[in-house]
Amino acid sequence: GIREPYYIKAPGVARPGTTCETPVTGTDFYPTLLELAGLDPLPAQHVDGVSLVSLLRGSTIPQRDLFWHYPHYGNQGGEPVAMIRRGDWKLIHYYEDGRDELYNLVKDPGEQDDLAARHPPRARVLRMALDAWIKETGARIPKPDARFNAERRKQQDAAIKNQRLPRLEAQHARFLDPNFQPNPTWWGSRATRD
Repeated sequence: GIREPYYIKAPGVARPGTTCETPVTGTDFYPTLLELAGLDPLPAQHVDGVSLVSLLRGSTIPQRDLFWHYPHYGNQGGEPVAMIRRGDWKLIHYYEDGRDELYNLVKDPGEQDDLAARHPPRARVLRMALDAWIKETGARIPKPDARFNAERRKQQDAAIKNQRLPRLEAQHARFLDPNFQPNPTWWGSRATRD
């Protein structure tokens, strides 16, 4: 997700209780863990992210574009997409029909007001940057599937919307209950003693 908090505990590096508003991404975890462990990536290893250790120490990292590429259908109804975030702006490119959506994340954090038609130059610049990143990284682009059945997909989408998502929402609400306790087999987790 775009607005998911990361909780990082790094004794001796980060002061307890500090927060940081810098946008980061999941690919930043690996270089962060390497630096915390005092290790370098292997010589031929490609690393997309950057270390967040300077953020943990209260400093900054260079501002950069963030990219996501999901060339598949999600198990919760997501379509194949690629995204770029640059500053306050996020562009989503949908592979199925080629449409682009543009959002100002500060004014519209819920991504409800698509601004692509009102800001075509910004959408075009972000799309060009996204396309360049896809080409540079060699990311695979989804291709039409000759076995695709539109009616079956419509039924799957309806089942996700009417059954799976309500069930997940109820489950997530239980997780947020102050008295929530995981069952003993919940991913093999154990309560921590922090």
